[in-house]
Amino acid sequence: MKIHILPKDLINQIAAGEVVERPMSVVKELVENSIDAGAKNIVIEIENGGLNLVKVTDDGDGMNREDAQLSIAQHATSKIQNQEDLFNISTLGFRGEALASIAAVSEFNLVTQEVGAVVGTELRVVNGDAAVYDIGAAPGTSISCRNLFYNVPARKKYMKTPVTEFNHIMDLFLSYCLGYPEIAWKLLHNSKVVYHFPSAERGQRIGDVLGDEVAANLLPVSVKLNGIEIKGRIGKPQIARNNRKLQYLFINRRPVNEFIVAKQVKEAFGTLLAKEMQPVYFLELNIENASIDVNVHPRKLEVRFSEPQLVYKSVYQAVAAALDAHELVAQVSIPEPKRFTPVGSVIASRQSDFAVRSDLGIKFGSHGDTSPSFAYKAPAAFVESSFLPPVGGVKSDVKEEEPFVPEYQVLGQVDNAYIVTRTEDSIKIYDQHASSERVRYEKLKREWEIGRLASQKMLLPQKIELTPTEARSLEAGLPLARKLGFDVEHFGGNSFAVSAVPQLLVKSDVREMILEIIGELTDAVVVEDKIVQPIDNILKMMACKSAIKFGDVLTREGMESLINDLERLQNKYTCVHGRPAVIEFSFDELKKMFKRK
Repeated sequence: MKIHILPKDLINQIAAGEVVERPMSVVKELVENSIDAGAKNIVIEIENGGLNLVKVTDDGDGMNREDAQLSIAQHATSKIQNQEDLFNISTLGFRGEALASIAAVSEFNLVTQEVGAVVGTELRVVNGDAAVYDIGAAPGTSISCRNLFYNVPARKKYMKTPVTEFNHIMDLFLSYCLGYPEIAWKLLHNSKVVYHFPSAERGQRIGDVLGDEVAANLLPVSVKLNGIEIKGRIGKPQIARNNRKLQYLFINRRPVNEFIVAKQVKEAFGTLLAKEMQPVYFLELNIENASIDVNVHPRKLEVRFSEPQLVYKSVYQAVAAALDAHELVAQVSIPEPKRFTPVGSVIASRQSDFAVRSDLGIKFGSHGDTSPSFAYKAPAAFVESSFLPPVGGVKSDVKEEEPFVPEYQVLGQVDNAYIVTRTEDSIKIYDQHASSERVRYEKLKREWEIGRLASQKMLLPQKIELTPTEARSLEAGLPLARKLGFDVEHFGGNSFAVSAVPQLLVKSDVREMILEIIGELTDAVVVEDKIVQPIDNILKMMACKSAIKFGDVLTREGMESLINDLERLQNKYTCVHGRPAVIEFSFDELKKMFKRK
């Protein structure tokens, strides 16, 4: 086959594969053009998650007829002139690829008029054919992209659901709202206003986007180190999340993904944060244009630093200094005190899944008596409770025959972490947390598959405040939350009232559980009996949070109950994370280890 030059339309479609990955990519490119044009008002209209329509309208400088026609040509831009300009880029766009790429994979329409001009310009592009018209229009530019990837079916079939695609657009939209508070923003989906932020000062915009509770627990950062200006906000440890969704980084006002900077921020918190938690932050780094390279990727989501270690060190020092300089106690709103009804009779009937002793000593019997001696006393925390009696989930009418459990003898609990037993020909050591986690995970799976997880009503609903993004995710996931055993109702704004929780999680932090579930709702989850990956992740998290912990001292009955439940399972050898739940040493193996055989 001979080498030949590809047609222009095919070249544009290939280039579009780098620039236009999904509807969010179109929004990003058009919004950046609007910001570069000096817009003070930007309106984004989306239909069907952006698959049917992406439209961005601004009141920026606009274009004349000649520039409008050039705007859809490959590598046509007003933002750089020569090679030296690549090392002094002050605009968000500069490559001259975006509009040509978007027009190559959508039904493209551009309406623009310069400020003070008598007439505007309309440009339509379909299947590579362009038509231009004179038109009356408001100053600024409006670009519509319909039926994205209509002519690239291979790309279109890899699009996610409209809900997922719109969630990506919302995340991007909110990051620009934070980065450019002087601009008024509006986002519509299927003709309904989702967000509308008037122009505001930085603090107000942070509260609008992240919610009042997060805004009240942010610490200011403002310092200049090693020629780098670092300013913004970092969250107190108490508002950390189990994901990176509330981490915003701008370099010279450009939103970027910089994982090493994120790592430095996390390391600056040190032991203030649990290993699995991520800090909340909004940081702006202002660096000389000559010291960074933004021409790394067509989507301009990454940058390179000429002195990366200096940047990382400066970020670490700035965050650490802010944490040292401020009080880290979380600010919370105290609800009006309420009178609680005594529930002594309810508490008396309430039973824990496994009995836990309040004292830490373990006494073993005399020679020949290998059973631990216990003096069990109910913890004082059981005197009052904010929960009503358990409400069972859907139960199966089929009575299953319990699997046979081989005879064993509990020898005791070691280090409040391991249960040692003796069988006819071996010694078994059970990791009590891993074993409990596996038992609870299998129980949760069974309950999910036959209906709804068993839940427990609270005496008074607990109100939780979320960020706008988290609130939308939870509202979309309410059917899932209810099947998981939560009773959650929208309480207005970004607030929700939780009136029941899964029975296994009655001792867990309700807000923390809700946030962890939201963290798994990155894609739309269909509530069905089948356990898909996001559901499986949530069930594993619930099993882990509710399981017996290291340090819990168990009664003999509690140990036996746990072992019996584990031994009846088919999959009983590991916890949900793959760590061993039980290790067995046969007496023959022990003899070999001690050189007696």
